[in-house]
Amino acid sequence: MNVINRLLRSAAVALALTATTAMAQTATTNTTTGLPRATEMTHTAVQQQPSTVNAPSHPFAFGAEIGANIDFSSTESSCFDIDIYGGYRHGVIQVLGLGVGLHPSFSHNRRFIPIYAMFRCNFKPGRSLCFADAKVGMSINELNAMNHNTGLYASAGIGFNLWQTRRVKTHALIAYNYTGIKPFAIYTDKALHGVSIRIGVTF
Repeated sequence: MNVINRLLRSAAVALALTATTAMAQTATTNTTTGLPRATEMTHTAVQQQPSTVNAPSHPFAFGAEIGANIDFSSTESSCFDIDIYGGYRHGVIQVLGLGVGLHPSFSHNRRFIPIYAMFRCNFKPGRSLCFADAKVGMSINELNAMNHNTGLYASAGIGFNLWQTRRVKTHALIAYNYTGIKPFAIYTDKALHGVSIRIGVTF
């Protein structure tokens, strides 16, 4: 009996040592595999989420802007600006497309209708505080009851991205505007030079 008891004890000790060694090897393997743990994967997902949450939901952009254009020429043609636009967007490109505006003057019965191609892009990929904006086209000018003409329209400015979601983006824009005109009445100016300040929304 003593011999049997000693053999049983020896076998139990051997099994315990074997199990302990196997568990230690398994823990070492899991530590050195380099696979991300559940907590690491969750942390990574949280870090990646902000960069994609405001990604556009479709490749086409449609928007509108409202603001004022302060005229620096001698014709006193400062205007109230309303513009709508649409086009393609991808990556840093916010809008590559066409737009049209209605710009009636504040103090005179004058109207300017610019029709233009536009290009708007962020300064860097992902989240960007600022963007560049450029427009070029033609303006239909109603300067008075007897004087209607067309001229070159061009605009260049810098914008600031404000509140944004996947479907809606808002912005503010400051730009220089050039509108070609023919001299009329007592004015000798051949162009209107102004600075516009606008707020807008893009879908």
